[in-house]
Amino acid sequence: MLVQTISLQEDQSVTLTIYIQEPSEEMKHVQVKPGLLICPGGGYQFVSDREAEVVALEYLKEGYQCFVLHYSLNENATYPKPLLDAEKALRLIHENHQDWYVNPNKVAVIGFSAGAHLATMLATKGTIRPNALIVGYPAYYPIPEINYDFPFPSVDKHTPEAFIFHTYMDGFVPVKNALFLAEQYHQNNIPFEIHVFRDGGHGLSLGNHLVSNEPDFRVDTHYHHWIKLSIEWLDRVLKPFQ
Repeated sequence: MLVQTISLQEDQSVTLTIYIQEPSEEMKHVQVKPGLLICPGGGYQFVSDREAEVVALEYLKEGYQCFVLHYSLNENATYPKPLLDAEKALRLIHENHQDWYVNPNKVAVIGFSAGAHLATMLATKGTIRPNALIVGYPAYYPIPEINYDFPFPSVDKHTPEAFIFHTYMDGFVPVKNALFLAEQYHQNNIPFEIHVFRDGGHGLSLGNHLVSNEPDFRVDTHYHHWIKLSIEWLDRVLKPFQ
């Protein structure tokens, strides 16, 4: 496997880490793979490790080439800077699709919390857009505690299908954020899938022991099902290996 971190801007903290599974003669039908751009959360103040490489590992084993974006933060996160970072990352995946063994027509984006906001902006406003969108506990409405107030995404006819997951008990980013996006998809007659799990606070990530950090982030085996559900959804939407 090729693992490499590429700087995207003069700001050396803005990077794209690539995880590329090189082809094997023993697995000829998967020489070229679908791609997944990952936007971790962190309130545009930091990039959470709990939603970065550990997430990539889940999709790598399902045959995806994965790319973790460290986008502009804090005083550098004024829009459209983070969106420009995401566009550059996605464009880089397209430009290097042959060297990275990626099908450029089957590249999804996944984001968590503020990273879900960025992923949604890429899918709705990007000059280049992904082929599918996955968002976990997305943050669209302002969050006074962290001075979070960025543009609202607006779904249009060019927006790809979406898989949305959240928890009803999220007290930091209310579930109305996920419902807001689902309603926009409904109004635009674009298919989506949404899962609102009963239990769990904000930022559960995978919800398993790898990312647990007591007492804030607990293991939740029911919530953990979102990963398998999202992969099954991608199989339907992207048809990644056909």
